[in-house]
Amino acid sequence: MNAPARPESGRLLTFEVLGHVWALPIHGILEVAEPTALCGVPTLPRSLAGVMNWHGEALPIVAPRLLVERSEADEDASDTPAPAVDAAEDAARDELAAAHVLVVSSRSGETPSFGLPIDAVLGLVPDAPRGHVGTGTQVVVERRQVDGRVVSVLDPRRLVARAREVIERLAA
Repeated sequence: MNAPARPESGRLLTFEVLGHVWALPIHGILEVAEPTALCGVPTLPRSLAGVMNWHGEALPIVAPRLLVERSEADEDASDTPAPAVDAAEDAARDELAAAHVLVVSSRSGETPSFGLPIDAVLGLVPDAPRGHVGTGTQVVVERRQVDGRVVSVLDPRRLVARAREVIERLAA
C-alpha cells in the first residue's frame, strides 16, 4: 500500500468544477490557461478528451468527471466500479468547454502532463494538512473545510496517473 502523498508545503489553488470545490497544490499547476479550440484525437470520444494548443504544444484535455468521479466513489465504497465510458460521455458533453484550463504537471517545474477544464478559480489557501487523509491510489488525498465549504484536495501525481489511465482506456 502506498502512503498518502503529501504535497510540498505552500499553497493550494481552489477551484470549482462539476459543482464541487477542489484544490491542487500550486507546485502541480504550471498555469491557469484560457481554453483554446479543442481538437479531436482519433479513437477518443471528442466529448471526453482532446488536445488544445498550449504555447505551441499539444496539451491533452480530459473531462473532469472521468478523473474525479471514481475517487469520490473510493471515499464512499471501495467496491463501487468506475463510471462506464458511455454513461460518462453523455454527462460530460459540455465539460471540455470550460472557463479555464489548469495545466497540470506531476512534479514541480516539469513539462505539462494534461489540462483540466474547470468552471472557476476560487483563490489560494494555505496548505496546512488537516481533515480526512486518503490512502493508496485515491486522487482525493484530503477533505477540509474552507470558508464553510468542503474542499477535496487532489494529489497532482495521482491525478496525472488517473488521466493517463483514462486516456489509455478511452483509446483501447
